[in-house]
Amino acid sequence: MSTIKRIFSVLLLLFIGVIVGRASTSPKTVPDNLTGEEAFTASPFWETWDQLHKNFIGTLEDNKLSYGAIDGMVRASGDAYTAFSDPETTKQFKDTLKGSFSGIGAEMGVKNGLVVVIAPLEGSPAQKAGVKAGDIIIAVDKKNITEDMSLDEVVRLIRGPKGQTVELKVFHKDADSTTDISIVRDDIAVQSIKSEIKDGILHVSVLNFNGDTAAKFLQVAKDAKRQNITGVIVDVRNNPGGYLDSAVDISSAFMGPGLPVVIERGKRETTHSSSGTGILKGLPVVVLINGSSASASEIVAGALQDNLDAKVIGTKSFGKGSVQEVIDLSDGSSLRVTIAKWFTPKGRSINEHGIEPSIVVEDKEDAPEDEQLMRALEEVKK
Repeated sequence: MSTIKRIFSVLLLLFIGVIVGRASTSPKTVPDNLTGEEAFTASPFWETWDQLHKNFIGTLEDNKLSYGAIDGMVRASGDAYTAFSDPETTKQFKDTLKGSFSGIGAEMGVKNGLVVVIAPLEGSPAQKAGVKAGDIIIAVDKKNITEDMSLDEVVRLIRGPKGQTVELKVFHKDADSTTDISIVRDDIAVQSIKSEIKDGILHVSVLNFNGDTAAKFLQVAKDAKRQNITGVIVDVRNNPGGYLDSAVDISSAFMGPGLPVVIERGKRETTHSSSGTGILKGLPVVVLINGSSASASEIVAGALQDNLDAKVIGTKSFGKGSVQEVIDLSDGSSLRVTIAKWFTPKGRSINEHGIEPSIVVEDKEDAPEDEQLMRALEEVKK
């Protein structure tokens, strides 16, 4: 039985056991000859369940106990990106990947054990209120973020109905003290592609890798080819990532068929290769990245850097190179499990290491012009 199936079986067993309200007045011990699911059914969990129902003077909701137990079990894996989500949170997560949801519009991640803002979405309430890439989340509505809180738990605190205000206490990068930021939640429509042609060069900003991103990118590419462009700048700065398929399809626009885009190493090794649409193949290409380029953004940058020797300009990327599989459970909840790590075609680890730029250009916030973009334009013209 595979690891994922074993996890699913245990979760399902736990869920069914809780729903039927299994109870006993006698303590249970685990016989030495039991393993796996059999040992679990005879574990101190059920003893605790029984004693809690027998002795607790308040009201117990079995459904909440069930979700709390599952969440604790999954969190004990010690991996920030392996998480259980109840039905409501699962729906929010799926809405996000579809490109629309209600909240503040900021992608969160974990770095060095801290919950940080990978990037606020362009035009989002978070960006307008002053949330910046790299901000460390200290508290939400005066509730301090503790080391035992999961990423999903912090996200749930931040999200909420449209029109309601949430207060974040953040630590800006290079700041001396914390800052309180009040944000009014709103409906977030994620714009995944922006483009312009400047001096015959296509500058296409990929803001997210959603379900429709690759199709939009290919349409922009077709329109630009008709205008006889002489080069392409792929801008994935402040892009927190998204679907792997979108990253592979966008990378494929620059390559022939069969070239490796990214290597996935988990229980087994899988190479995801170019589909070879090649609509932009042969054109000079430069990639723009920064510290908030994560996940699928790093896949694209690494693929073009390794396969085409494309110049990557900016600052070192975020380093989110782990693969999560989302498993839908029977009641609408879901389990997100880290199953592998990403490596570039030449075998460089993305996770925690990130993508190193070919040419380092710092992003100076007080500079009147976009120096990274200007350098990219120079490189394409060469």
